[in-house]
Amino acid sequence: MDLDPRYLQTFFVVSRERGFSRAAAVLHRTQPAVSYQVRQLEEQLDTVLFDRTTRTLTLTDAGAKLHALCERFFDEFGRLARGLRTGDTPAEPLRIASVSGFGRYVLYPLLARQRLAAPYSLRFPTAEQVFESLEDGACDVGFVYLPHVSSRLLTAPVWREQLVLVGPPDAKGKTFPRLEAFEDLTFVTYDECEYVFGKWFEGHYGRQPRSMRGTYHFEELEEVVSTVAAGHGWSILPDHCVAQAARQGTVVIAPAPGRKQVTNLIYSVQRANAPENPSALRLIDALRTEGDKPLAAAPRSQPRRRPTRRSAR
Repeated sequence: MDLDPRYLQTFFVVSRERGFSRAAAVLHRTQPAVSYQVRQLEEQLDTVLFDRTTRTLTLTDAGAKLHALCERFFDEFGRLARGLRTGDTPAEPLRIASVSGFGRYVLYPLLARQRLAAPYSLRFPTAEQVFESLEDGACDVGFVYLPHVSSRLLTAPVWREQLVLVGPPDAKGKTFPRLEAFEDLTFVTYDECEYVFGKWFEGHYGRQPRSMRGTYHFEELEEVVSTVAAGHGWSILPDHCVAQAARQGTVVIAPAPGRKQVTNLIYSVQRANAPENPSALRLIDALRTEGDKPLAAAPRSQPRRRPTRRSAR
C-alpha cells in the first residue's frame, strides 16, 4: 500500500487536537487541505477514521487503533532522529515473549540477575501467541515448551524442567502405585494444562486416567499452587513453579511412581531470517549454563522438525 506519510502526520495531529481547525493551525495549513489529506487516507485504508456526525470530533474504532500506532511510531522516530543527530542512539530493547510458567519462575529471575547489554521487555502470552509474535516480527526471542518450526523459525533446547505431582501438606507420604487411584482425587487445573497432565500420566503409567475430577481452574500458576496449599485439590506442575512452596512446606511433591522422572524441554525460538541479536544469544547461553543439566547448543542454521501436535502453557 502506497501511503503518503504526510497523511499519517496530518491524521495524527487532527486526532490529537480533536479538530480540523486546530490541526490546521498547528500544521500551518488551510483547513480544506487538512480535510482533504484525511479523506485521502481514509480512501486508501478503505475505512472511516473520524465520527463526523457529532459536534465533537471523535475517533472510530479504526481511528483509535491508527492513532495508537502513530503515537508509537512518531515517538520512536523522534527518539531515533535525536539520537542520530547527537550520536547517542539508544540500544534497541530486547523483546522477549515466554510461556507464563517458565517466564515467571525461571526467565524473569535470571534476567534480574544478568546484565544484558540492552534493555528488554518481557511478556507472558500463550505458546501460540509466542509463535505469532515471532513470525510477525513483534518480538526478538521466544520461549515455549514444544518446538514448532517453519522455514521462518529456528528452535533450540535451553532448559529441562521436571513435571511433578503436587498435593496439600497433609498428603505427605501418599503414593500412587496404580493409575486408578487418581480417579478418586480432585484436581486444580489451569489454562492449557492438558499437555502437562498428559505427558506426566503417559510418562509414569503409559496412559491417561479414565476420568478426572476438577475443582478450581485458573489462568496463572500462582493461584494453582495457593489453591493446592489450601487443601482444595492436587495438580501437576513444572518443578520450578512449586520449588519455593515445597521448601516452605505449604505443598508436598508426591513421590514419583517407580522413582521415575518425567521431564520436559523448554525451547528458544527466533526468526530464521533475522540478524543475530547478541542480547538474545547471551540470554540463551545463560539459560543453558544455569540449567541443572546444561544442553548442547542446537545448530542455528537448520530448523527442527515440526511435531504432530502443538499445545501451549
